Amino acid sequence: MFLYHMVIENDSDINISPQRVLKEGLNHRTATRWYSNSGNLFPELTERFRPENSPKWIDFKVAFGADLKPYEKPHFQFPVFSDKILAFNRDISSDLFAYIEDKYDGDRGYFVEGLPSKEDLMKQYWESMYS
Repeated sequence: MFLYHMVIENDSDINISPQRVLKEGLNHRTATRWYSNSGNLFPELTERFRPENSPKWIDFKVAFGADLKPYEKPHFQFPVFSDKILAFNRDISSDLFAYIEDKYDGDRGYFVEGLPSKEDLMKQYWESMYS
């Protein structure tokens, strides 16, 4: 099994250079911003709805996203290097991120129209977790 990491070639400080990823490997400092860390979008909600039986090692401050199959090229392929890998529903993550986008759009509701509340989405996010 492999983890895949999208390469975004851009010299801005927002994106991570391929050279840095090759040097440091895949971790929370080298993961591109393409992958949302939805558990860290609304930390208070994440903790409020965190299931009691969830693994204690989960720390969304250092969590990072990767794909389980190649998304597009160019990308890096890393062998699985930990047994502490969890997957969450990407559609729910996208819906949670829409609330961030809406905030930056002046809270006009365009991005979140028709979506469940952040609270309901966070519950669904946790329910979607699998190892």
